[in-house]
Amino acid sequence: MAQWLSLSEAISSIVHDGDCVALEGFTHLIPFAAGHEIIRQGRRNLSLIRMTPDLIYDQMIGAGCASKLTFSWGGNPGVGSLHRFRDAVEHSWPAPLQLEERSHSDLANAYVAGAANLPFTVLRGYAGSDLPRVSSHIRTIMCPFTGEELAATPAVRPDVSIIHAQKADRKGNVLCGVFSACRKKPS
Repeated sequence: MAQWLSLSEAISSIVHDGDCVALEGFTHLIPFAAGHEIIRQGRRNLSLIRMTPDLIYDQMIGAGCASKLTFSWGGNPGVGSLHRFRDAVEHSWPAPLQLEERSHSDLANAYVAGAANLPFTVLRGYAGSDLPRVSSHIRTIMCPFTGEELAATPAVRPDVSIIHAQKADRKGNVLCGVFSACRKKPS
């Protein structure tokens, strides 16, 4: 049975200083209200994870909530650069920000590996990339079946994951990002 709480109560009870937190969603599903509540409650030393950190993560970084960011692309095409993200990286303001950069496919697969309780994910995506040379979390392994060299990266297991959904019920069912289109049949 799902538990119903106000957003303030939910953030207060599930997000704690030092937690690893993922707020995922794209465009209309970005959990801005949850991010703003985390800022209001003054959470600190969070390890944030997001495929594409954008304005809400920039605000959380600027408010001093974050100590680490795991991401695959930072920015927002509609509004430009993330200024507080840049300040934290270049000037340690408002606090130093540790970075773990991954590719989109890496981070998506790392979430799946974490959900499956696997220690890491395997992918081909870094072949020919410079990222393995500068990222200590990217290792190589040999495929036991083909001998092919593949990239391996750690699974992602946030302490808290927050998504924005359009509907939910007391049984725990959630409607999230479902779109459909239909064309009127010609008469």
